[in-house]
Amino acid sequence: MTADGTNRARRRAQRVGWPLLTVLATLALAAARLLVTPRFYFSDDTERGSAGQWWQLGDQLLQGRLPMLDPSAWQAGNYWAEGQWGLLNPMTWLIAVTARLSESPVAHATGVKLAFLVVLALGVYLLARQFGAHRPWAALAGVLVPSSGFVVYMDAASWSTDLINVALFPWVWWALRRTVEHRRSPLPYLVASYLLITVGYVFGVMMLVVVLVESLVRHAVRRDGPRVLRTLLASAWGALLTIVVYLPAVLTAPVTERGNAPFENLGFLNADLTDLASAGSPWVSATIRSWFGDITPGPLVYIAWVLLLFPLALPLARSAVRRAIPLFVLGGLVLALVLGPSHMGPIRWPLRLIPYLAIVLIVLFAVGISRRFPAGATRRAFWLSALVIAVTSVLTWGNGPYAWKVIGAAALVSLAALVALRWVARSPRVRRRTTVAVVGAMIVTAVFAAGQMRFLPESPLPSRSAPDSATALQAVLPDAHGDAIVVGDAEDGWQDRDSWSERLLANLWYFSPTEVSSLYTVLPFETFGDDLCIDLRGQTCEDALETLWSVDEETGLRVADLMSVSTIVAMKDTYPEQPEAPEGWTLAADGEYTWLFERDEALPSAGGVVWTAPDTRVTVTAQDDTSVSFEVDEAGEDGRVVLSRLPYPGYAVAGAAEAEPLRGWLLTVDTTDVAPGETVTVSFRPPAWPLLMGAYGLAMAIGLGWLIGRGVARLRQRAGGGPASATAKA
Repeated sequence: MTADGTNRARRRAQRVGWPLLTVLATLALAAARLLVTPRFYFSDDTERGSAGQWWQLGDQLLQGRLPMLDPSAWQAGNYWAEGQWGLLNPMTWLIAVTARLSESPVAHATGVKLAFLVVLALGVYLLARQFGAHRPWAALAGVLVPSSGFVVYMDAASWSTDLINVALFPWVWWALRRTVEHRRSPLPYLVASYLLITVGYVFGVMMLVVVLVESLVRHAVRRDGPRVLRTLLASAWGALLTIVVYLPAVLTAPVTERGNAPFENLGFLNADLTDLASAGSPWVSATIRSWFGDITPGPLVYIAWVLLLFPLALPLARSAVRRAIPLFVLGGLVLALVLGPSHMGPIRWPLRLIPYLAIVLIVLFAVGISRRFPAGATRRAFWLSALVIAVTSVLTWGNGPYAWKVIGAAALVSLAALVALRWVARSPRVRRRTTVAVVGAMIVTAVFAAGQMRFLPESPLPSRSAPDSATALQAVLPDAHGDAIVVGDAEDGWQDRDSWSERLLANLWYFSPTEVSSLYTVLPFETFGDDLCIDLRGQTCEDALETLWSVDEETGLRVADLMSVSTIVAMKDTYPEQPEAPEGWTLAADGEYTWLFERDEALPSAGGVVWTAPDTRVTVTAQDDTSVSFEVDEAGEDGRVVLSRLPYPGYAVAGAAEAEPLRGWLLTVDTTDVAPGETVTVSFRPPAWPLLMGAYGLAMAIGLGWLIGRGVARLRQRAGGGPASATAKA
């Protein structure tokens, strides 16, 4: 083989080899945690939220339906407003269908998490390469970001949609820059941004807005018309999709607990400057306040140990600084938010943005050290890095002196890595110094990961040990007796595996054949929650049972009847003595953990007419999840008709008028002015539905037009043999 052929083969091997190493190292580090904690990726919100949600969506898709509203799910049933169901996202559909076909929810969720950690690693690799990092250092960046503390212990372990958002973001940013800066096809950006936005998790979209605005301003200042045009097209596409996905939640918020969310700092899941000192210490729990007190047991602020070696990557070349302006802008804004108030209206817990800060800082390190290594590993840089390790260790110790042993151990490992890196850089015996340095850095990363498995083996958001069997989950309440609700603290006693045969938690109820309303929602309906003292995960206080069996003063019916509830599961930890059932209800089963009460005559599922005023009679002629039609037989002076539905924004009444909701949360229709024999139809579409559909259609038109326009311009360019015009470049 000629020298040129050898060089081409070597370059080809590098193009494939470094990304492949990124994938293999990421998979190895992520999978190793399963050896210590087999359910590591099935914690908290994955167990009680995503698993059941994916199952339910997959079940609906396999039946040829895309769910919009489920009256029987009550406050958890407004799926379009919930957003995170990903109803328009084909990637989410694939996850949901495979979840429905899987027997093991744990194995399925674990596979999904590992896949997106790999997606994140490759996205960071591509982004680092685009900002100027050499392949080996870009590969290291790709391994480091999925190993950062918040990504591992919160997103990968529990918050599935946040992980998916973080994993897709580098791809969107890479594709945007590829399109705007380098005049390449917009197709990768259109696909990646569509997937990111339609996941329905707002933080990634916020970051996309930042990079779009930064691109627009930077190119406008430079008076670069073609790039401004491409950025405007990318922004219009993203803005229209954002309207489709998020406007229903915004318009629904006034009736939910999100509607009056304050701006305040409760010191909850946000950081201060001393917390950030532990960004390079992987074995320390910073003073991050959360549900577990002032210190959350997990390295939530840890970004990467190589940040302590940043002096080796400085100073950045002037060309690298200019190229890295978007990194500085996004990083500065994210840092301000992470240090900002814990609650900014409906946007809360800003520590969730720290993975984006990790992307920025690690990519900056990769870009800098690509230019500076090995020559930049000077004595001065060495001692500056050692000083950074010492100072940050002291600050971290000041925050948590109880952890002095692991702080000291981590500092020693970092110092040893620094010494080894300088030796590799300066020793004449070492060939391929960059390769040796990067592989060594990956080994150090593995050492730190092993320490995490030893000192912090679990997520601070723990698993509840639900059965790892779809069949077992389906066996709970298998014989449907109308709609059901759970009252009491269903969390109590979860450690007892036998208890799962009698009750489930939150979205795990989707596995049950019975329609159970005790589900997980991100938009708790305020008046409904106040009346039944029910929280966002479907748990209630002790008084909920009394409320359900109480008689509503206006209608004379029990609240359970107004909800069309026919089955009540009462937790024995909350009700140690058997509750006294009212007339028409019977204790159907006295279990070890629950009391199971059933109505003697089961009612139809929620969604229909449950009460009419004494002087009013109607006959239901049609009913489904999103609509009810009834013929008015007689309408008196009162004329109210009550339906077992929450009065969400988006309901429309044809032929009558919507009245004040009964009890503040039951959809009520006023038929006073309706003549006998006329039909009234109550239908639901997400609020501003015509606007949503118009925005979606316009977004598709922009995307398709952009692709067609670029294709036509390229054909004309080839036919003319000359340079593309400004329009063609767009």
